[in-house]
Amino acid sequence: YMGMLATMINSMALQDALEQQNVQTRLMSAIRMEAIAEPFIRRRAVRHLEKGRVVIFGAGTG
Repeated sequence: YMGMLATMINSMALQDALEQQNVQTRLMSAIRMEAIAEPFIRRRAVRHLEKGRVVIFGAGTG
């Protein structure tokens, strides 16, 4: 899990940098981290993209 957590740290840094530039983002994760990211649900990710948001994926399973 250490590698998955490291990708979440990087994802959070990327999200922060983009939001400082007024880019709407959503962070999604393959493992449950409700306080930090939404759970990955394909339909929800597609909806975010349709709304023009940048979707960032962290804590992938490979």
